[in-house]
Amino acid sequence: MIRVTQHLCYEERLRELELFSLEKRRLWRHLAAALQYIKGAYKKHGERLFTRASSGRTQGVALN
Repeated sequence: MIRVTQHLCYEERLRELELFSLEKRRLWRHLAAALQYIKGAYKKHGERLFTRASSGRTQGVALN
């Protein structure tokens, strides 16, 4: 631990050191992995992970 921040609570240490919390870093890694799946980086393992809707509707609005 950095001695200057030793007396601070966890949130204050993060702010002082300009770091994200462990929870936010974990969420960021999950988002990055999901985007890689979508972009096809994991084609072998993720072929059936997401399916593409084939209807002509988007967000409940019919396209004419």
